[in-house]
Amino acid sequence: MEKLGPLYANPLPASRSGPIFSAFSYPTKISPESIAVFVASHTKPGDTVLDVFGGSGTAGLAAMLCDNPTTAVIKLAKKLKAPVQWGPRKAIIYELSPLCAFVAQTITSPPDPTEFLAEAEALIARCERRTGNLYAAQGPNGEPGVIRYAIWTEVLECPFCKSRTRFWDAAVSFNPLVISETFNCPVCGKTSSLCNMARTEEIFNDSFIHTQSRRRIREIAMVYGRTGRTNWVRPANDKDVEIANCALECKIPSCAPVSIVPWGDLYRSGYHTGITHAHQFYTPRNWLAMATIWDEINNAPQPLRDSLKLLALSYNATHATLMTRVVIKHNRSEFVLTGAQTGVLYISSLPVEKNIFNGLRRKAKTLGKAFAALGGRGSVQIVNASSRKLDLPDRSVDYVFTDPPFGGFIPYSEINYLNEVWLGRLTNRAEEIILSTSQSKTLDVYGSMMANVFTEIARVLKDDGMATIVFHAAQADIWQSLQRAHLAAGLRIERASVLDKLQSSFKQVNSTNSVKGDPLFLLVKETTAHMPKDGTADINAIITELMTSAAKAPDVKERTPERLYSRFVTLCMQRDLSVTINAADFYYRIRELIHVCEADNPNSCYRNWGAKTGGA
Repeated sequence: MEKLGPLYANPLPASRSGPIFSAFSYPTKISPESIAVFVASHTKPGDTVLDVFGGSGTAGLAAMLCDNPTTAVIKLAKKLKAPVQWGPRKAIIYELSPLCAFVAQTITSPPDPTEFLAEAEALIARCERRTGNLYAAQGPNGEPGVIRYAIWTEVLECPFCKSRTRFWDAAVSFNPLVISETFNCPVCGKTSSLCNMARTEEIFNDSFIHTQSRRRIREIAMVYGRTGRTNWVRPANDKDVEIANCALECKIPSCAPVSIVPWGDLYRSGYHTGITHAHQFYTPRNWLAMATIWDEINNAPQPLRDSLKLLALSYNATHATLMTRVVIKHNRSEFVLTGAQTGVLYISSLPVEKNIFNGLRRKAKTLGKAFAALGGRGSVQIVNASSRKLDLPDRSVDYVFTDPPFGGFIPYSEINYLNEVWLGRLTNRAEEIILSTSQSKTLDVYGSMMANVFTEIARVLKDDGMATIVFHAAQADIWQSLQRAHLAAGLRIERASVLDKLQSSFKQVNSTNSVKGDPLFLLVKETTAHMPKDGTADINAIITELMTSAAKAPDVKERTPERLYSRFVTLCMQRDLSVTINAADFYYRIRELIHVCEADNPNSCYRNWGAKTGGA
């Protein structure tokens, strides 16, 4: 263990930017550069590295970076004083999702970036010729142009007089840009809360599946376009509606999937009304565009088809559907365009329809840079299967780096559906390790399935092998499941740290009970398995210990309640103490402890703690 030096002494910084990270968006993803430093520190060239929850293949990319380290990787290794040994490794990636396995296989077998970029542009040009004026629009003065994106709006019904008003007209105002919370009906004059107002619905004939259904009414509100090099914006008109609906009259390529949405925990009876099939997540125009792209990929050279599919899928679910949205940022006079919220299937009251062809041109450049940065002599094997039973010999793996699913935090099979449906292969939900009401998976089921995986990790690890586990949870019972799983498998915690994601995910930013700074554990094999000690630890004493230490730390993040909870979890886990307190209750304990300490001792080191950190 001495060879690891100070690697676990400080938080591991994990950037959420750069072409390799941005090549494919995926929830809870860790930057491959950060993983590469750990792989190169825990192993030597020629060793075998395993990830049992592979996601989009970042551990495989990390193994490739060990033989071809980028400037960012080298800089990070020096910053952490990591005992790296650069050189090729063999990576084995197990991943249950067909989408993620496809992404991992494609990105770890990169094409020539120049050939990819040329074919991507040729593909988009063919699609534009084939679909004609799909994204055509006139500027404010009648000049011909193209849509960059259009904002759609739901239609509201006044609860008093039943008159109808578009959400855009009722809620949005400029100078300054705001979205109101209340609505004054222009017909009856009464005031209503916008969030509680009914959204109007309609019966429509779905020509694609030849049936009638009910859906929320959505209309085009604003069009953002371009003529030459000049951008413009104007309210939508009848011509925009006509062009947007023209796709309903077009023949959709046969490759477009006719698939019923296998709804689960993410279904919401409001904004998902009428969405029973995959194509209903799209505007008709964007559904035609995506189907045309998928069809035209078959006319591309065979060696480049998978990379072009990756290009299409990297844009599809996050930017091509009704889940795309606009947000307001401080001191901005115009909406900020963004993609779908991570980890949910949310459709806002102002969904956005982007020009997919323009978006793919931009995305292709990012992918091209990622392909150019990858290479090396290592090998990456992708296995699309459950990690509860690994097809690997005993004691054949030198090191494991993995990021297990965090209980019910994100239902990956539901999130991945809109991309997997294009591949024609869906996740086997029976094998998904998750807390899920719709799948009837309780905490006991989740814990049992997780224990299967840790038993397999212990079996395939060499006797001197090690495993680094990154985990995130705000609920004590989920931590207990993880703890029981690794201890029963004969794996003990040797060291611990935290992963410092420099940009938090949507759920972490917006959750008041989240854990910012995922605990990170180094596990080693031991001869006897055991269970955690009873939850008899003095929680206040541990909090006091942690706060005293954090008060001396130069990094102010150490004095945030979220980081303190991460430190609390790692300390309990290292001492084999059962984690018995949820994040929300822990934060309450901190506030109470600060209050008592300041009352008893005005010169306490906790004085003005909350003011210093903006936390407790």
